[in-house]
Parts: sequence; C-alpha cells; structure tokens
Amino acid sequence: MYLTDYEKELLDGTHGDAMQLAMGVLYDLGKHYGVEHFVEISACHDDSTVYLGEAQVAFAEHLVELGARFCVPTTTNACALDMKRFARQKHDVGLMTATRRIEAAHLALGAIASWTCAPYQAGFSPAFGQQVACAESNVIAFVNSIVGARTNRYAGPLELLAGITGRVPYFGLHVTENRKARGLITLGDDITPDMFEFDDFYTLAAYAYGDIVGDRVWAMDGLPPYISMDNLKNMSATMASSGGIALFHLVGITPEAQTLEMAFQGEQPKEVVTLTRKSIENAETQLCNGDTGCDLDLVTLGCPHFSCAEFLQLEQALGGRKVHANTLLWVFTGRTTRAMLKDSGQLHRLSNLGVEVFVDGCCLQHPTQKWGTKTFMSNSGKFGTYCFGLTESHPFLGTIFECAESAVQGKVIREKKPWWN
Repeated sequence: MYLTDYEKELLDGTHGDAMQLAMGVLYDLGKHYGVEHFVEISACHDDSTVYLGEAQVAFAEHLVELGARFCVPTTTNACALDMKRFARQKHDVGLMTATRRIEAAHLALGAIASWTCAPYQAGFSPAFGQQVACAESNVIAFVNSIVGARTNRYAGPLELLAGITGRVPYFGLHVTENRKARGLITLGDDITPDMFEFDDFYTLAAYAYGDIVGDRVWAMDGLPPYISMDNLKNMSATMASSGGIALFHLVGITPEAQTLEMAFQGEQPKEVVTLTRKSIENAETQLCNGDTGCDLDLVTLGCPHFSCAEFLQLEQALGGRKVHANTLLWVFTGRTTRAMLKDSGQLHRLSNLGVEVFVDGCCLQHPTQKWGTKTFMSNSGKFGTYCFGLTESHPFLGTIFECAESAVQGKVIREKKPWWN
C-alpha cells in the first residue's frame, strides 16, 4: 500500500501513541480490502454514542488518555436519552451515567456536541464530492445520495479513528466507479400521480426499494421532482433499514443521477424491476402491525430527528387541540432545532397542547416495560422496521397529519389511501 510521508509517520508513532493506534487499525482495514492508498477526509459523523457496553466507553476513554484529538470536524450522533430529561423518559440512572461518560470522552476528543442523527439539519453537511467518513445508516445514505459527498458505511468506533487521523482507506463508495447504479427500479402503470400527494407513499416506496436492492447501488426512475427534503430524509432512513442501502440514485432528483446516463455512468442497467401498487401494499403490511381504531399508547416522531418544517406541519395538524389524556405524543429532535423552536415561541405552544419535545436521544431506545407501552404510531419507516424487534410492541405508520389526529383522539386514525383496495 502506498503511504505518504506523513502517513508513514502516523504509522510509526512519530506523532504519538493515539495516532499510531488509529492509523494502525485503518491500515489493517485497508490491507483487508486490498486498498492501494488512503484518502483525506474533510469531516466525520460518529455513531459510537448510544451505550452498548463497557468496552465501547472504555475504548473512547483510552483514546483520551493517549492524548487523541480529532483533526477534522466530527459531529456526534444521537445517544440513548435526553441528557437533561432522562428521568421523565424513565431511563435508568446507570444508562445516564454511561451516557455522560460517552459525552465526556467525545468532548475531550474535540467533538462537536450535535447529538443528532440528522446533522445535515443543523448546518453540518459536507459539500458535493467531498470525502467524509460517516456512521449512522440514514446519515450515510443521505450524505452519499442527497448531498453527493462520499462515505462508506463505517461503524462508530472507526469514526473515532478516522476523525483522529483525518483519512480513510480509498475503497468502496469513495471511488467514482463504485458509485454507478447497477440496476433500475421503475414505477408501474398502477402507481398513479395522486399517490405522490401522501408523504407515507415515499416511505413505503423506500421500504420496497430497500427490500429489493439490499446493499447494492441502484437507481429509481419515475418519482416527481418536488419531493420535500424531509421525505428524502425519511426515504434515506427507510432504505437503509429495510435494506443495507448506503447510496441510492433518484433519476432527475439526486445530484449524481440527473439523467439515467449519469446514474449508470454511460452503461445500461444490468437488471430492471418494476415497483407496483402491490409492492406498496406489501410494504405497508410490514410497517403497520394491527387494526386501525385500536387504543394508542404513544405517538413517537423524529426518527431521524424532526426538522423545523416537520414541527410546523405538526402544529398545523393539531390545530390548537390537546393530546388525549391516555396517549403520549413525544417528538425527538436535535439541540439546534429545539433552540429555534424555543426562540420562535413554537415550543411553548406545542407544550401547552401536551406535546413533549426531547433532544439528544433516540425514540427506538424507549423503555417499553417501564411505561407498559403496547402500541406505537410514527411517521418513520425506520422506526416501523425496527419497532417490534426492539420493543415487542405494535407499530403503526402514518403521515404527520394522521399521527397528530391519532394523538388527539387517543386511537389509531388513518385516512384512505389511493393504493388501498
């Protein structure tokens, strides 16, 4: 493997033990994949923030003891809980203590305390074509696909090492050749324009896409060009959970797929699959586990974290009505978004209606047994994919309007969709 003089110094310990450790691991990773050289990165997003065990925390603390510091801007992903309101969420003190250790280690390394799974909503987004290193599945898919920056699917601890050295092995989606689409999904004749008016259509189409494509790089053709940024965010998250998507192309929408020729880099699709109304129905069956009209324990929004635009939709959908006494309406967002909500007065208005806004944490970390939660509703395909496996509770998928209406009435409310029989 070719190394620059500086990279050789990192590897032989000239710049300290922390740099040597980090470069050594990344060098071994490069050798495993037969990489010829490294590439410098401009930023990192680190996902080793949700507590998964002592080894995870001890590793970050060990890097701090070695004197490590990030040499590129490194943002922190969401952790398990709201650090200031963990008691309201009924999280254990032990989990809070471990999270504070994670926080302290990351801050000592020089991380940006963003604590969000949507850093691109908080101003932390790379530019088109920049080489970066991201963990967290929706961030990876969004940065690669919607922004057009370049990252592989990295695991959280590797992000620490990439942030310390400022480089990663040059392979996978860092390489132009590997970013071209290999297969194509088209929309069938039974996918009608009125379906595009419902936000959950995009989530369901994304779920079907991920189920078909797996972890390959494909393109989808036929979607309208007016998709909102929040729908693109939710599509990124859903594709990455129903499949292993790190990069997808939407023809005429995403930057590397303004035409079919661009998406396939001048080649022809090796495989073409048609997405039909039945595909949408099947995806909905997977994400909605139960019957409309049943009692609802919790409406949870913000997976990925809610944006300012989504908060506006939520307030409009509530229309001044309060959340039902037997139902919780929790919204998860980043610190930056919450600060804007507070300054605008919207946070106060929503709180008066019974909406509870949490920062830092992840709604998938809900302590179900302590709350006795049996039924969830969300607008998130990612949440719907993982909900039952993590909580053993029944998930329902709806638009923000449907989630708000359900929270007010205390039972699952969903309007008839064009793809229903």
